Amino acid sequence: MSLSDSKKPVNSPPPEAMSKAALARSSTLPIRTEREPTGLRKLFSALGGEPKSKEQKAEEKVVKADNSMYQRWGPPGNPTQELVFRYWTSTRMQQHWEFLRAHHPRQFKKYMDKGYMEPIPTAWVQSRQLAWLYPETCTWETPAEKRLYYLLNNGVMPDGSKHSPMRPLNIVRDRNTIIRRGNARNARQVHLDAQKLAAYQSPGDVFQSDKQIHSHQYSDQVPNVVYDARAAALHALADGILHGTDHLETMLLIDVSGSMTWNPHQGVVGPDGIRRYHDQPSNIRLVEHLVHRVLHHMIPRIQKQHPNQLGIDAATFSSYGRYIGQLSTSRFQYDWASKVQLGGGTQVMQGWQTVKATYFEHQNRDFGHGRYDPVFGWQPTPGMPKLSLLVFLDGEATDMDEFELELLGETWAYVTIALVGMENCPHHHSHAIELERVARFNPHVGFFDVHGRVCERIVVEDLLASVYPVDPPQYSEILKPEFDLPSEELPRSPGFFIMGAWNILGTHALRTSGNDFTRHGEIHLY
Repeated sequence: MSLSDSKKPVNSPPPEAMSKAALARSSTLPIRTEREPTGLRKLFSALGGEPKSKEQKAEEKVVKADNSMYQRWGPPGNPTQELVFRYWTSTRMQQHWEFLRAHHPRQFKKYMDKGYMEPIPTAWVQSRQLAWLYPETCTWETPAEKRLYYLLNNGVMPDGSKHSPMRPLNIVRDRNTIIRRGNARNARQVHLDAQKLAAYQSPGDVFQSDKQIHSHQYSDQVPNVVYDARAAALHALADGILHGTDHLETMLLIDVSGSMTWNPHQGVVGPDGIRRYHDQPSNIRLVEHLVHRVLHHMIPRIQKQHPNQLGIDAATFSSYGRYIGQLSTSRFQYDWASKVQLGGGTQVMQGWQTVKATYFEHQNRDFGHGRYDPVFGWQPTPGMPKLSLLVFLDGEATDMDEFELELLGETWAYVTIALVGMENCPHHHSHAIELERVARFNPHVGFFDVHGRVCERIVVEDLLASVYPVDPPQYSEILKPEFDLPSEELPRSPGFFIMGAWNILGTHALRTSGNDFTRHGEIHLY
């Protein structure tokens, strides 16, 4: 018997016999002009209904979803429903929610009830509802992280494409991965361009006057990237400003938490319990110098619109947010010493809510812009100026996921984030990777990494090119020596010249105090 024969059913008659048998059966059965009702159809007939088609079932699903939307957000055209639909568009989730509405109404209602489809309510921010910590065994660290990654994985990129699914990394569960990817990003560091550095270097750079710092060479930096979507968004904003259809206001948001004040020379303990030593100034001293420099450029620009304004509105955040009024160049050292209160935890959402309330209250009181929603807080109205916000932080915020989630829906704000941190630190680079991801996904966010011993004029030029899509400061303005803060006695070391170029070596200076040291391009843990 052949292999093909062995595969035939054992009791199968030959095709000829099957045809005759089928013919015999058909000749003995009565001819039916229409199909007799089955038992299920008889049951539906007895109940007074007919089985539903696929189209009818789909229509019923949509009706259920629409009823849920009506109950939660009111009738079509209701301000709340319009607010929600704007949120769908700004987060680029409209296609996903419409798919669930049409095909999976139960899932649609589930995520609706969880608030995934709406902006974050102000009561949730005040109660820190999205920042509650899950147990360490859970995949997600907080509800905000869970919701953020749902939007990132189900929405689309600014160009309409889909990206591969992402998951967060937990310091307990993924410690080795965090260290490895931090090392990989650290290896991307490059020397600053020698010609540009020769022109932009300044004896007023904070690390030059810090007596604890042994190296007077500028740190290598990971090149910052302005993504295409961000460049396009700034270009569109610039067009609006030039044609008078858009206007721009500016503010500062400054991290003043305890981690900003850590002394790198005494060692900084990371979340993994490892103490690392860094030859650089504290983060808050660097931020103080950068803020002083940017004010010299921001104030003349704001005075073109508001001639009587003497400074830039600023807010700080730690465990709470605080509006500190306007920072000016003429009173900067006094204002910084008296208004900037250091210490506490790091809750960036508290600072963001302070900025938001300050900005909208001013716009509403003086110009009638903005509308206050009793649940979701301040909302923009047509014609309201855009806010260009410059943020300085060190990446240790406990509610960073909530902040990133909030920014996805705030198309009235253009945010430039400067992440300051320790040189060659894997945790700094891990925060940078997360902020790079957000900047890639959200064209309203620009991200700049600043760590180690910094050429402040280069940083200021990059930051303000992001803050101002029109009329950013140029080379000749950036280099004005009067914009330096008064320095302490400058260090004396061979090869140091005020107007010369520093020799950038291929390796960084080694700091051997403690039980750990760091070389260029690699992080050694002991």
